Amino acid sequence: MKLIKILLISLIITSSIFAQANTVYISDKGKKYHRENCRTLRGNKYPISIQKAKERGYTACKVCKPPMN
Repeated sequence: MKLIKILLISLIITSSIFAQANTVYISDKGKKYHRENCRTLRGNKYPISIQKAKERGYTACKVCKPPMN
């Protein structure tokens, strides 16, 4: 039982880290996606998955170099 709890907690932590790693940010203007703290990301920012950003035509910012997968 204790092993099951440990495995479940590990799974939750891993999925949380994975979700954060696949989250990028877009703004109202421009067609680039960014890391949350990018200096070029101005105004309102909205979290989005990398996959959805790419499907909508966004490309990676060359300044903050967010993950590209």
